[in-house]
Amino acid sequence: MKILVIGVGVIGTTYAWQIARGGNELTHFVRAGKKRFYDEHGIRVRCLDQRHGAGAEVDDMYRPAFTEDFSPEDGYELIICAVNSHQLGDVLPLLKNKAGDATVLFLQNMRPGDDELIGKFLDASRYVIGYPFKTGGGRDEPGISTVIFGNRLSNTVLGERDGSVTPRLRHIRALLEKADMNPKIIRKIIPYIRTHYIWAAASVAAFIKAGSWERFISPEIIRESYLAMREGWEVCVRQGINPRRVAPTCYFYLPLFLLVPFTRHMYDDEGMRRMFQGHVDHSPDEMRAMYYDVLALGDEHGLGMPHYRGFKPFIERYFSRT
Repeated sequence: MKILVIGVGVIGTTYAWQIARGGNELTHFVRAGKKRFYDEHGIRVRCLDQRHGAGAEVDDMYRPAFTEDFSPEDGYELIICAVNSHQLGDVLPLLKNKAGDATVLFLQNMRPGDDELIGKFLDASRYVIGYPFKTGGGRDEPGISTVIFGNRLSNTVLGERDGSVTPRLRHIRALLEKADMNPKIIRKIIPYIRTHYIWAAASVAAFIKAGSWERFISPEIIRESYLAMREGWEVCVRQGINPRRVAPTCYFYLPLFLLVPFTRHMYDDEGMRRMFQGHVDHSPDEMRAMYYDVLALGDEHGLGMPHYRGFKPFIERYFSRT
């Protein structure tokens, strides 16, 4: 396929790096003035790849094509949009006017309501939604530091807005299967991305409060993070979404005496540590915005959220130093 990728951060680069190995033609759209730099240097990818065995450390130079502009005449079949959530509003007008006949795959963390924002620019026939739960990490000047998770629960989640399973969705799944990125089609993609955003916001807030990875995976902090998530998911209830009917969110309502030790076991992993640390270190604006987005939604719906709100002093203190 001829594919354009919007975003040279962890998600866009990791997925494109893997998709390119299947013989596809990848081009990355970059900001004006950046093409020359990327043409000369490429993107260094340092990856902990956990898909096979205990995990392999990979250090690779990824050198796709780069462009500062695109048009319908370029003939792209697929456009992968993998930008930070606060950048989405700037990208949508470009997609509306320049995507042509390409299917747009939004493969990114979405704030509650971003799905509605997309609908103001693109008809549902022009895009599908995904969530990149297969990878994570951070970005610095030489490139990216990423993790590709190996456990079977780490999926690249895909879905149509209306819940249908279309030929184009199957085609994208096949593309990602060839890239070994564990795609999974689900019918409830909007409830998934909305509940998952709250999971991520509460998890990052708990991580910041903990102050260290060892403290973060303690039973006390894990328990507090789940109590905060459950408060946040009441926002989804007010929006007409039942979190108890959305996988994997439904499992996070299990009794805490079962949930906490299971989560501690799942988090006791080098890849998870690198993912959380990378997000906080290299995407501070997005991480801070995530916390306050959920807090504002709670206020809007008249929810007290004492556990979630209790993270606020730690968030303010941490980000005042960054």
